Amino acid sequence: MMKIKGWHVTDTEWRNWLEALLQDGKSLIAPVEQDNLRLFFPVASAAEISLSNYLNTQWSPKEFLFPRSEPLVIYRFRGNETELEDPELDGKEQVLFALRPCDVAGLARLDDMFLGEGADPFYEHRRRQTTIVSLACDEARAECFCTAVGGSPGGTEGSDIQMIPHAGAWLLRALTAKGEELIAASATTWKPASAQDWKKAEEQRQAVEKSIERRALSKEWAPRLEESFSQPLWEKLGQRCLGCGICAYVCPSCSCFDMNDEGNASCGTRCRSWDSCAFSRFTRHASGHNPRASQPLRFRQRVLHKFSYFPMEHGERFMCVGCGRCLKLCPVGLDIHQSVQSAVSAGTTEEGQQ
Repeated sequence: MMKIKGWHVTDTEWRNWLEALLQDGKSLIAPVEQDNLRLFFPVASAAEISLSNYLNTQWSPKEFLFPRSEPLVIYRFRGNETELEDPELDGKEQVLFALRPCDVAGLARLDDMFLGEGADPFYEHRRRQTTIVSLACDEARAECFCTAVGGSPGGTEGSDIQMIPHAGAWLLRALTAKGEELIAASATTWKPASAQDWKKAEEQRQAVEKSIERRALSKEWAPRLEESFSQPLWEKLGQRCLGCGICAYVCPSCSCFDMNDEGNASCGTRCRSWDSCAFSRFTRHASGHNPRASQPLRFRQRVLHKFSYFPMEHGERFMCVGCGRCLKLCPVGLDIHQSVQSAVSAGTTEEGQQ
């Protein structure tokens, strides 16, 4: 059995660890209970964190790296001159605590979009200041399908530290140098986890995976989905879409945004705000022409971006991470997982008829 270095921690121990991080000046973002909803919020005390009966939050924590709205530049007119000023970025380090593996995988997809060559400086700054603690799932919801898109309820992609529920306590291990640094001061008093602890954790992961019933979506389907672009099936699939955008707003990996200027004749701010490919104005040109003039065309774009265009450009990794929020919260019950299967099946049938 492979030896894993980690600790067996109690509820009190991890809360004391987080209190020490707060005392050290770090910002702590964690799940809290508010108005009968589980949400990610900055907390002033570890006592505010709610992990009891915690399956997932109403929406993802991506806004703490990619805010819903943010200023990009401040401008002022001085006669014939224009002064530009960069907005001040928060230099405080932040810890995102108890993210489910699907949400961390979503942030890894945002890394693909905003980092690397031509990196977005705002996202890059926040990402550099952020340490991520993931919490493995010990139960799956009906809408979960992380295993269908290559994920796992015990996945570690993008995590600096992993926590695992274990027999009324928790297993904890550092996965990166950043994670090791975050626990270094507290781990000296923690009890090391045994090989048997990790064996039980692995059995738990496998059991949760088996409870997820939605079938795996094949990576080989990406080019076949692109070939489905002109299929009449998309009209049928997208007719029910209301264009409300809730799927994009709760999604851990959606990255669409718009920019607008807010100001007057003397000064103003250029802002970036979340947008959605489901909105009719998202692709409307200044001329009035819209290449995606109908809702079915916009729905097709969302599905193909997640399951065709992105994986073909990013090592066959689906952009969708299977959190299931869009399935749960769509007001008309659209199912993106089922839509992918339907499009591939329709293409196969069409080929067989030729």
